[in-house]
Amino acid sequence: MPHNLNVTNGGVSMMYVGETPWHKLGTKLEKPATSEEAIQEAGLNFTVQKFRLQTATNNLPVETHYATVRTDTMEVLGVVGSRYEPIQNKDAFRTFDALVGEGEAIYHTAGALGRGERIWLLAKLPDYIRVNGNDVVEKYRLS
Repeated sequence: MPHNLNVTNGGVSMMYVGETPWHKLGTKLEKPATSEEAIQEAGLNFTVQKFRLQTATNNLPVETHYATVRTDTMEVLGVVGSRYEPIQNKDAFRTFDALVGEGEAIYHTAGALGRGERIWLLAKLPDYIRVNGNDVVEKYRLS
């Protein structure tokens, strides 16, 4: 699976607007999505929590490290230090809305890679950049 897209319960964690991606996977939307729609359609409406680690033999707690766990599948996404706090997908997308301006960006693609440990959002921004007078470059932001 060279695309490395997350697949959970047979669903591919990706949404897109416009041209079909090379791998032909994900949910195609007919119109630009809001951040809430992007989260829902890309299958990113899950949360991540920290769980204390423990030793396998005596169940002794490991005080300095935690497992980050996807709560819908209970898959371990990684191991982090005690000061780490996960950023939930809805909060990351909300921050993106605040940076760009709610309703200003066109959410082009969003999805998850691996077991869901890497999330992305690509948005087309309003307006464009003109280079050398005639060369028009569209603006995008990847988070």
